[in-house]
Amino acid sequence: MRNMAVIEDNTGIRKTLSDFFGAEPGFSILFSCNSFEEFRDRWSDERLDIVLCDIGLPGKSGIEAAWYIKDRSPHTQVMMLTVFEEKEKIFQSLCAGASGYLLKSAPLADIRSGIIDILDGGAAMSPKIAKQVIGFFSRSPRMTGNAEAASKLTSREIEILSFLEAGCPNREIAEKMFVSVDTVKYHIKNIYLKLHVGSRAELIARYRNHL
Repeated sequence: MRNMAVIEDNTGIRKTLSDFFGAEPGFSILFSCNSFEEFRDRWSDERLDIVLCDIGLPGKSGIEAAWYIKDRSPHTQVMMLTVFEEKEKIFQSLCAGASGYLLKSAPLADIRSGIIDILDGGAAMSPKIAKQVIGFFSRSPRMTGNAEAASKLTSREIEILSFLEAGCPNREIAEKMFVSVDTVKYHIKNIYLKLHVGSRAELIARYRNHL
């Protein structure tokens, strides 16, 4: 039996997902929540195999929820369900540890198939999402014209870059990623060194050029 949780603020969608998977053989819905905060409060010691999570949640986002889930329970898989197709949100989700990214318009049968793929060690993406991800990774990094430097960035450093590009101060980034401000500063320092930049403005400009 696969234990599942749903984090979705739309009542109708949350009920549809919960009812569908609650009736599916091999799945057990432990709880469904309308926010990350409710999920965090309700999740105690239960084993969770898969979490279906919206990105645009009230309070902390689904991306922040993914960071929390993977930090607390690395074996728990996260499937992002969203209306967003922006490459920044896709990449942030993947950096946070999500194993799948499907649009809410996907049929329930496709969502089920995606979850099975994830639980079997694979990944799941809507065709439109997969095309954007492939396009992102097929481009040659253009930061400072040095592909080797850009390739040395870790997934967490890339996540911090995306928050910096969005204008988030260090303290807000720390809260979103559940780390200390000093840890954020440490990562930013490493990014500066790897990409040979001397200011946040220069860093953001090169990151945008890379995307």
